[in-house]
Amino acid sequence: MSHLINNELIWVSIPKCASLSIERALRNSKLKLEMYDPNTITNHYHVPLNECLLAWGNKETVCITRDWVYRWLSSLNFIWDKIEFESKYTPIRKWEDIDNEFIYKTFDTDFLNNLHLVDSEDVGAKSSFLKLVKENHDPSKKIPGVMITLISQKYFLSNKKCTYEFDINEIDKFTDFIEERYGEKLIIENTNQSTKRANKIVIDDKLKQWIWENFEKRFEKKNQLI
Repeated sequence: MSHLINNELIWVSIPKCASLSIERALRNSKLKLEMYDPNTITNHYHVPLNECLLAWGNKETVCITRDWVYRWLSSLNFIWDKIEFESKYTPIRKWEDIDNEFIYKTFDTDFLNNLHLVDSEDVGAKSSFLKLVKENHDPSKKIPGVMITLISQKYFLSNKKCTYEFDINEIDKFTDFIEERYGEKLIIENTNQSTKRANKIVIDDKLKQWIWENFEKRFEKKNQLI
């Protein structure tokens, strides 16, 4: 979850942007931290920037961002890992057999509308998850809370920019920034990574445009590809 650092800097946690690794590094440091919700310390979840500002006031913010196409594909890989290896469900198709046509067909209007409800009870997310697994009526099976990772990082940034932003491929610049500002060197270990298994997805212009139209455009003020 997002943290307030030394009562002056808000770290905004964005899914599939090294958020769990950074969260653990912060908690293992000597920095003074305030958590968005200390009552849920054992849970890893993500709070939009605007909600952080409401909780802590108009302070500077810092975050890790990622190319939106590769972030979406990493999220898809992550969800399939959770289904195949960590849940009691069976995916409707094995990861190695997923191709572009499967994506276009599966993530239909109904799926997208449910996913973007972002309701407090996760009803929409659970409905979208069940479209990715083989039919099962056992209510005792827990549905993993992973679907929100597909939602644009613009949602978690409340369609704003952080005061300081670092690309996921340059985590060292983020740790240098924290060290220069607070004299604390964060030790960031890779956690919660996707397996990066092979599949049949082709990253072409059609796929990029499809991801943009269905997952990014709704959070873009200007509604234009950038």
